[in-house]
Amino acid sequence: MIRPSTDEDITDEEFEKVLKPFIDNYDDFIVNYIMPEVIAYYMANSYYRNAMYETTFIQEYNSAKDLINLFGEDFEFVKAQVIKLLRIKYALEVISEDPLDFKKIEY
Repeated sequence: MIRPSTDEDITDEEFEKVLKPFIDNYDDFIVNYIMPEVIAYYMANSYYRNAMYETTFIQEYNSAKDLINLFGEDFEFVKAQVIKLLRIKYALEVISEDPLDFKKIEY
């Protein structure tokens, strides 16, 4: 479901019932699945490419974490992968990009 946009602020109740559980769930997914994989890859890749300097675990961890927010990525490539994942993994077909809209796929 896509909520309609309004010029009004959301209520505290809507935030607590809708947005906060969504944000908490997203944060849990990032911490449990994305960050460990990305940070381990960063450390291993720098080690095997002889690109790691003397450091501490926390410094290397923070360096990897900071780079997750990258700029200059190939938007069209990532977009195509996201659209494919939405279709295959989440059963959602992008039917409009602006405004963003989906159709549920029935398998």
